[in-house]
Amino acid sequence: MKKEEKMVAERKSERKPGFVSMGELKMNTSVRIKAPSSSFPKSIPRIYKNKTRNIKKIMLIIDEANINLLHEITNNSEWGYQINYILTDSNWIRNRYWTFSRIYPMSVNVAGILRYDVIDEIICCTSNISNDYIKKLALLCCQYGVTLLFMPTITNQLPLAAHAHVGNQIFSVIESTPINDLAYTVKKGIEFLFSAFVLIGFSWLFALIAILIKSTSPGPIFFKQIRVGLRGRKFWIYKFRTMEKDAEAKKESLEHLNQSDGLFKIYNDPRITKVGKYLRKFNLDELPQLFNVITGDMCLIGPRPMLPKEVDDQKDWQLKRFSVKPGITGLWQIQRNRNEIPFNMGMKLDKQYVENWSFANDIALFFQTIWTIISGNGR
Repeated sequence: MKKEEKMVAERKSERKPGFVSMGELKMNTSVRIKAPSSSFPKSIPRIYKNKTRNIKKIMLIIDEANINLLHEITNNSEWGYQINYILTDSNWIRNRYWTFSRIYPMSVNVAGILRYDVIDEIICCTSNISNDYIKKLALLCCQYGVTLLFMPTITNQLPLAAHAHVGNQIFSVIESTPINDLAYTVKKGIEFLFSAFVLIGFSWLFALIAILIKSTSPGPIFFKQIRVGLRGRKFWIYKFRTMEKDAEAKKESLEHLNQSDGLFKIYNDPRITKVGKYLRKFNLDELPQLFNVITGDMCLIGPRPMLPKEVDDQKDWQLKRFSVKPGITGLWQIQRNRNEIPFNMGMKLDKQYVENWSFANDIALFFQTIWTIISGNGR
């Protein structure tokens, strides 16, 4: 079996996504430096740095003429890059670097990789590539919300993109999500400070809720669950427990009562405790997710964080929502009686949020969330 066939088998799906239209490409016209100096000095062991959330996982498309870029990236860990895949048609590169990274020919199903693995950026550094290949690559990156860097000499048939540096190389940049915008960076900083303020200033409320949960039903105070975040990264999400302690064990026996087409939702779920009913009504069970904002796994405002099983069942057009961090609240979460919204409509709302992101929109969503909490209309 060929290497690329093995990879596709491992990704456990035979679906091949179609390409989106060129009109959907959104160009970032701001200049960005792609190899910023790290806040970690070189003296800190690499294994420690790799545990941070600032590492960008990349796919490198390269040929022998540009092999120096691979050496530069591997020798400068402070740039914050981790090469997860190398695509090349060079036998010399494959034979020499086969222990360094997963290496596939350029004909590999890139869509399969983007769907089932974590890739933040694709850097295309090869002199021998067709215009058709780079166009299709650009369309895939737009569909999945992945940043694409390519040599300006490759093609002049794509709309004007920004330019950036990786080492001594200059690249054109196609950006289809706001995650690298300065305004989005400011947003994350403000949300971090806000989360820290709430956690400290309203610690009394956390204590009161904890006492109510512990005194009215057996089991832990917090509920934790694995969710899928930025470009497929998995993390633990935290909430105040609103159900019986064995709620997850009872889930299978209640599948026949599920009233949602893409999520597991039962209106008037029998597993919900008396205190949990009110916590959910006013969204107070979500407060511990502020810890997820502090750790960098989530944002205050963003798409709904999904379960791994829910992600496995999603269609390709729905996956762009993972190109930004999930949020405690967002366009889907503020809808009146949001649990009654069809799954596909919720996915469209999340996609709409990503493609039309702005700082002003996030401010509006924040105040709409406050009203939803006060009015108790969220559930």
